[in-house]
Amino acid sequence: MSQKNSTGADSLRIEVVANQKQVRDFFSLRKKLYTNDPAAVFPLQSMERLQLDTDKHPFYEHATREMFVCYRDSTVVGRVVAIKDVMHNEHNDDRVGFFGFFEAIDDQAVVDELISAAAEWLKKNGCDSMRGPVNPSMKSDFGVVVDGNEHSPMIMMGYSKRRYKEQLEKAGLAVAQRFFAFRFRAEEHKTSEDNWERLRSAEARILKRYPKIELRPVNDSNFEETMREVNALGNVVRSEGWGFVPLTKAELAFMVKNLRRVIQYDKIHVAYWDGELVGYIVTIPDVNWALKRAKGRWDWLRMLQMPRLLKRTPKSRVIALGVDENYRNKGVAMLLILQLVEMYDAFEEWEFSWVLESNLRSIRAIGRTIPLVKTKTYELFEKTV
Repeated sequence: MSQKNSTGADSLRIEVVANQKQVRDFFSLRKKLYTNDPAAVFPLQSMERLQLDTDKHPFYEHATREMFVCYRDSTVVGRVVAIKDVMHNEHNDDRVGFFGFFEAIDDQAVVDELISAAAEWLKKNGCDSMRGPVNPSMKSDFGVVVDGNEHSPMIMMGYSKRRYKEQLEKAGLAVAQRFFAFRFRAEEHKTSEDNWERLRSAEARILKRYPKIELRPVNDSNFEETMREVNALGNVVRSEGWGFVPLTKAELAFMVKNLRRVIQYDKIHVAYWDGELVGYIVTIPDVNWALKRAKGRWDWLRMLQMPRLLKRTPKSRVIALGVDENYRNKGVAMLLILQLVEMYDAFEEWEFSWVLESNLRSIRAIGRTIPLVKTKTYELFEKTV
């Protein structure tokens, strides 16, 4: 596609991924870059490839993409994917394009070439700006980890080189948004008996004052229906959030199918008012903790170890928390948080993420019930094309 002379006699070459060698090179690069990083987690190869499979992943029912690899002579030194999400553009009334799956050796010339290739493709496809990294969208993992790289990423969370921030900014991008992750450790939970009584009294008062509130258990038989209701409410709750795009029915089914392998039903709490879902909090065990400890080169070998490791996973992530705006003054959020507090010792560590910078007020409210510590900062970048 393009060629640029770099230092000395070296040359950089950007190629569109079109054959099996290029595919192998694209997916091999991350392993090479992070092999000696103690915090890195390597997903199953099949799941990593599925994120870019336009035939199997439902995201591509409303999106298109182009994969690029960068070579110096015969060695792969960088990769990037240009992504156009039609649903995002329609929902947000813009022409933003995206870049994702970005990785590069520590060479600014490589970063510049990758960003230039993605920008050129997006511009040709009708976009007027580019935002990222997203893998492949904000419904999955995204962002550059600019603080907290010493912590391994939890399930469905991204991980990157800290240096990418400076390199992307040198390539002409600027910070568009910040997100945070907060940690709660059970060993740090120092709730006194008096505080427990206060919390339980608050729960009793809320239920007495609003008898129409019903907290329902989730089990195998109602899991899928509950998640459909959670998705419908979530699409409303998050609708005004920055960069929001609704989760389609196909994407929900895809997510539910994958979550069934690891979900623990008693870690999902839902609240109803007169039979209508008005609030939810969804927690899932940290699969990444197990993946990091599964040994072997091949997926099938690592998969054999996963059931045993998943039972030992000491970490979890709160992936969804929302309350219908019409019921936020009725104590529904407090009841859901109290459900979480009651089972705080089910894991050693809990993570609350993603937390938008503009939504820090909400996380501070949770912090008044359980001690939360900010552990990671993620940034998304953007520029015109």
